[in-house]
Amino acid sequence: MWVGIMALAGIGATTPAGVWVTQDRDAWVRIAPCPGQTAVLCGRVERLLDPAEASAKDEHNPDPSRRHQPVTGLQILSDFNPTAQGWTDGKIYDPEDGRTHTGLTLRLEGKDRLIISKPLGVLKAEMGRQVWTRMVP
Repeated sequence: MWVGIMALAGIGATTPAGVWVTQDRDAWVRIAPCPGQTAVLCGRVERLLDPAEASAKDEHNPDPSRRHQPVTGLQILSDFNPTAQGWTDGKIYDPEDGRTHTGLTLRLEGKDRLIISKPLGVLKAEMGRQVWTRMVP
């Protein structure tokens, strides 16, 4: 994993690699290089913050065979490729409704704010522009 983070470090002084609190403050998501692709970013739910949701399953997954899997540990970000503007053309899976949002961009605002957006504001109204906050160790 350190090799992937070092590869990302070559892209810019700061990268989204690390643990982030979602905008709704309902989960921690760990962003890291995708397996086998050191410059491409993926992200997994590291922890659900509502104790009542801690054992939540991916019950809205469009694939019925996956509806039993826990949300904690689930990969929800994938395929974010580095560019001069940030990390683009990525996908985010939303376990709350089972939908995958494509064509997304990750952009750092400072080192501790991550902006998730879609060009031309095409995200569904409920999602809009997301701002995640980096977890400080």
